[in-house]
Amino acid sequence: MSSDKLYDQVRTRVKSRKKFYSHILTWVIMSVFFILINLFTTDYFWAIFPILAWGIGVAFHGIQVFSDEWEDQEVEREYHRLKKRTMDFHGEEIDEDLIVNAEKRKDWRDQDFV
Repeated sequence: MSSDKLYDQVRTRVKSRKKFYSHILTWVIMSVFFILINLFTTDYFWAIFPILAWGIGVAFHGIQVFSDEWEDQEVEREYHRLKKRTMDFHGEEIDEDLIVNAEKRKDWRDQDFV
């Protein structure tokens, strides 16, 4: 991957995190505002409804931002794990048929060889 492409990808991730943190800050400020208005106007605690509704939106926003990063990390981890598994001690790739046969032999018992 070229460094320009990587830089653009990192910049996009940072911007999406920044928007998410801004969203959280706005939600907290507005939640305090709703509570204050509620305290000075009525005894019924109606502020919980907009706070919860907006909080659900913030939660979904966070899931969207951080699940993309988690997925990328898991793909990278799995790629390196499989790449390492297909290399021999000298760093050369091993034939895939040998790996498949080794997978089949995992569940063999000693009695199978007698």
